[in-house]
Amino acid sequence: MSENLRQMLDLGLFWEYRSILLAGLAFNFYVFAASASAAIVLGFLAALARVNPLRPLRWLGAVHVETFRNAPDYVMLVWVHFVMPLLIGQAIGMRVTFAPFVSAVIALGLVYSGYLAETFRTGMQAVPRGQIEAARACGMGGVLVMRRIILPQAVRMMLPEAMNNFVSLFKATTIVSLITVPDLMYRVQMVTQQEMRPLPLYTGAALTYFVLIWAVAALARAGSERWRRKIWA
Repeated sequence: MSENLRQMLDLGLFWEYRSILLAGLAFNFYVFAASASAAIVLGFLAALARVNPLRPLRWLGAVHVETFRNAPDYVMLVWVHFVMPLLIGQAIGMRVTFAPFVSAVIALGLVYSGYLAETFRTGMQAVPRGQIEAARACGMGGVLVMRRIILPQAVRMMLPEAMNNFVSLFKATTIVSLITVPDLMYRVQMVTQQEMRPLPLYTGAALTYFVLIWAVAALARAGSERWRRKIWA
């Protein structure tokens, strides 16, 4: 390897700016935590609508799932940040803007709520119907049946797929720099403009994401499988 190439690939530059770059990585976790919370709430509500006996609610749930599950992350991110404020502003007659962080949370929360809604629905519908009818025959209300009978079993069955969705969601946080959220990739771009050495900086960012996502995915799989084998209801 030539000396010039060795210097170009020297990851010491990434380490030199580690405090700035890892502070950006923290923003990835902030976006992930907030958008995952939004996706869980919206996905659960959409799943409840999908299994509701009322046709209008089932239709609304299906529209939600098909709209956001089929929306590309990048397109939704740009649409929420640039288009949605214009539509809201036109509706209320005043200028509206979204902070980049807020736009990222809304966009990713909506997209992954579509995936999680189907995961939740599949888990709930996998619970034997006889158990639900038996619980109602014992005098349990709808909320109690959901909390004591459906959710404990549904969560165990849908946990592996839900973990895959969360891993994909964290991967999606790597594109939020497109709307200037100061995450790891955004700060790598800023340092690259200053140092004019993109190879070690982008390589360091890629390795950081790879190791982190691989470790989290492995732990999530191991934890979810162990938890699923527990018998509780």
